[in-house]
Amino acid sequence: MPDFSVAVNGRYIVVSKPNGLSVTYRKQGGVLVAPQLWRTRPNAQQLNFYVRAWKAACAKARSLGWIY
Repeated sequence: MPDFSVAVNGRYIVVSKPNGLSVTYRKQGGVLVAPQLWRTRPNAQQLNFYVRAWKAACAKARSLGWIY
């Protein structure tokens, strides 16, 4: 996704956009989790970002062999 930045830092994948939205996923077993999202109530713009960020993070995790 061209408007996203996807970075890998150890067992973390950080997906961010230039407008300041970002989410950090961590590898936990065979899945990716983003604990900070459990404590928020996203608005429509944030929710759209989180859905697209999840797809980008999963694609990156698959390319790294973290998930299948």
